[in-house]
Amino acid sequence: MKKALVISIFIVGLGIFFYPMISNILSTKVHESVVEDYSDTVKSMDEAQIKKEKEKADLHNKELEDSQLDFVDPFSEDAEADKRRGNQSYYDALNIGPAIGSVEIPKMNMKLPIYHGTSEEVLSKGVGHLENSSLPTGKAGTHSVLTAHRGLPSAELFRHLDSLTYGDQFYVQVLDETMAYEVFKIDIVLPHETDWLQMREDKDIVTLLTCDPYMINSHRLLVTGKRVPYHPDEKQTVENTGLPIYVYVLATLILLSTIYLWYRRKKKAGTHDEA
Repeated sequence: MKKALVISIFIVGLGIFFYPMISNILSTKVHESVVEDYSDTVKSMDEAQIKKEKEKADLHNKELEDSQLDFVDPFSEDAEADKRRGNQSYYDALNIGPAIGSVEIPKMNMKLPIYHGTSEEVLSKGVGHLENSSLPTGKAGTHSVLTAHRGLPSAELFRHLDSLTYGDQFYVQVLDETMAYEVFKIDIVLPHETDWLQMREDKDIVTLLTCDPYMINSHRLLVTGKRVPYHPDEKQTVENTGLPIYVYVLATLILLSTIYLWYRRKKKAGTHDEA
């Protein structure tokens, strides 16, 4: 009975220990699959179809220029009630599948799908595009806002967004184009502060938005990049100087197994002494 209890505790402990790691790996695989499906869909489209989607995105952005921006913090209770407010032209633009594009952040070693809107359903599975910001078309005079949770039990998402520094680059893929952005502005603001959501006539900029500080979420972390030339051959990468993940997994298993075997031997020795 006691032996079964010890084994059960051991297995449960092992599961708790490895859950975040395993769930994040699985989520990463899902994200990669969505991004790959998106790329395959784009490859199957002809020039006329791609041009039509770009025109719809440009139309949405033009409508934003001619209207007063009404920013709703994507992590507030109002955001959930405010979702899909009837702007159907927004949801029609870039609507070629579940995702509207992807964002790649080499500094964080991740590539995530981008979805329309910032509902909780969207933010639970990837990066949401803030509805009242420009769709990422790569044109001057646009300001796109991409937002994600600071981390979920099952996925890291923008957990390490604070690791980005000035000069770092990230990449946004929309339809058949990959656009590079260089970080030039980092801000921490209160949820109700919206002055940062302004367009610049001469710039194409993208802001990555998440909660801050981690686990407290009283403020918003804004990492903004300006469009720079995209050179695939010079694309920033991050060197992985650490050991492969399987080394840590194996080391942990060996440690836990050693503790368990030590406990069993100690218990047997105690039984013999009593005899």
